[in-house]
Amino acid sequence: MPAPEREAPTRASHQRQKAPALHLTVISGPDAGQTSRFDRGRVRIGRDPENDFALKDRYVSNQHGEFRRVSDGFVYEDLDSRHGSLVLVDDVSVRLHGGEGARPVRLTGDGEIQVGSTVLRVMVELPQHESPMTFARASDFKERAGSDERYIMATQTSLEALSRRFTGKDPRLEILFKLAGTLNSLNRLEAVVDLIVEATFEVFPAANLFSISLLADRALTPFTTRMRAVGEVSPSNVIVSQSILERVVETQEAVLFVRDNLGQDLSRSIIEAKISASLCAPLVGQRSLLGVMQVDSRSHGMMFSQEDLELFSVFASNVAFAVERARLTEDIYRMFEGFVNASVSAIEARDPTTAGHSARVAEYSLALALKANGVESGRFSEFFLTPPEMTELRYAALLHDFGKVGVRESVLVKGKRIGDLQMALIRQRFLTFRHLGWRQLKEASEGSASIADRHDAFCAELDGLLEQLEDIRERQALGDEHLALVAELGRRSIEDVDGSPIPFLTPQEVEHLSIRFGTLSEEEWANMRSHAAQSEAYLRRIPWSEDLKQVPCIAGQHHEKLDGSGYPLGLQASSISDQVRILTVADIFDAVTAWDRPYRKAASVEQAVRILRQESATGKLDADFVGLFVDEVIPEIIRLVPNG
Repeated sequence: MPAPEREAPTRASHQRQKAPALHLTVISGPDAGQTSRFDRGRVRIGRDPENDFALKDRYVSNQHGEFRRVSDGFVYEDLDSRHGSLVLVDDVSVRLHGGEGARPVRLTGDGEIQVGSTVLRVMVELPQHESPMTFARASDFKERAGSDERYIMATQTSLEALSRRFTGKDPRLEILFKLAGTLNSLNRLEAVVDLIVEATFEVFPAANLFSISLLADRALTPFTTRMRAVGEVSPSNVIVSQSILERVVETQEAVLFVRDNLGQDLSRSIIEAKISASLCAPLVGQRSLLGVMQVDSRSHGMMFSQEDLELFSVFASNVAFAVERARLTEDIYRMFEGFVNASVSAIEARDPTTAGHSARVAEYSLALALKANGVESGRFSEFFLTPPEMTELRYAALLHDFGKVGVRESVLVKGKRIGDLQMALIRQRFLTFRHLGWRQLKEASEGSASIADRHDAFCAELDGLLEQLEDIRERQALGDEHLALVAELGRRSIEDVDGSPIPFLTPQEVEHLSIRFGTLSEEEWANMRSHAAQSEAYLRRIPWSEDLKQVPCIAGQHHEKLDGSGYPLGLQASSISDQVRILTVADIFDAVTAWDRPYRKAASVEQAVRILRQESATGKLDADFVGLFVDEVIPEIIRLVPNG
């Protein structure tokens, strides 16, 4: 198929021009100097000779890109090329690749496009008599309650063209430009809206009502409604014209409504709301329509101008970006909250006895931090955690035990010095001793009556020893007499049928049954203590924001003590932050007052307080935080304490 003929740029064609034309010039690459002018709806570029603007660059795809004419210029679209296109327009560069979800770039003036190793200069030639505004009667669209006699003015001028048109001409732009810079630093939608409302009433003095409606499930839902000098009002108490909103949603054009001078045939909503003029603009995000922003002039009869409409359109584009960014941030926050909650649930599912521990520690930590923030004297006169630091503390508290995913389950849930399986092996061994004892007694004695009596006594001794071992493996603490018995059984043995000795207890059983306090051996405690370092290591793999970068460090240090006796690093007081000190107090309190753990019984609140005060008196915990926690925090969080 031959390439379409290119129209020569004659004076007559310029005079007849009623739509934008396109100039393409190669400024670098194999075809440098090649230039053409096109006055048509579509212009395709690529290496294939059939293209309207063919290039020899071997890095250019056969069908690389296409220009498509619109009312105020052209849009460029990458046709799923191998290397994509880089578009530079208005000092903003955009990388394009075709395929699903690809969006074209609008060109209304000069720009540059790089395709392969070729750079094209793009110039859009606008018609001599451009008409940027179109007018429509109210009868062009229907309203649910009827039709209004009014004029609607719709702008079809691109946002880029509007921005350039206003530059230096309207002092109100300075307000909007400053606002745009501020909006970029905000993440909360409520904060974004507050700034937008304030700027709107300043820029548009005729407006006395502001509203934003967001699109959800193809229906507009009021998000916020504000009145000048009144503030936020309930959307249910404010009448708005649905027809204007529907038209903006349908056409995605900003419109200006001016009430007909005769005031005839107006809808009930217009009459009751006393709307004399309204500006309404679509909030268009990167992928879809987000909603509609509207301002009304009510009661006092002030009007809006065409310039107001165009300025409002530029304003709405900035608002759409800020709203979309805030909503995206909130979505990310909700997603991360879900991840954190799922992680906590997964950790606690491995050890049901700690269920709720992380959430309570977070509650206790934040309560203590808030109390300390409110104290303006003594140790806390210079203490203050900012909102981001409070969030940092909360995440660290929720995830402080994350490293337990790396602790062996046999250690994590070990409730006795030796497990049921090992105890069953000891019982089986003692049963064997009964038979071996009878055999040995029979070989050593001549009278059968004395053998039976002695065997009964031996079996009774074995039963007594088993009862004592059962008691020892379940005790929270052992006395010297218990340790002596275990040591004796470790030395004691009985001969097997082949003459080899069988010990009453193996060396490993002796080690575990000789644990004076708790149920974990030294090796098992080392594995359990490793969770603190593993918490920090795992959490460092998450790309935390600048405000949350200390989360891994805070979480990983929650077992450090001020005197250097803590773990995993043995830090001294000067190296331990206030957030860590707070978390440590909260963690110890919940650890000792929560449900019974495998290795100990739950303590009462009074016992927990004694432990905290003792730890602070010996220089292990921060005495000021402990005192504040005991005196002011515990009374407020007592309802959360499992044994409170």
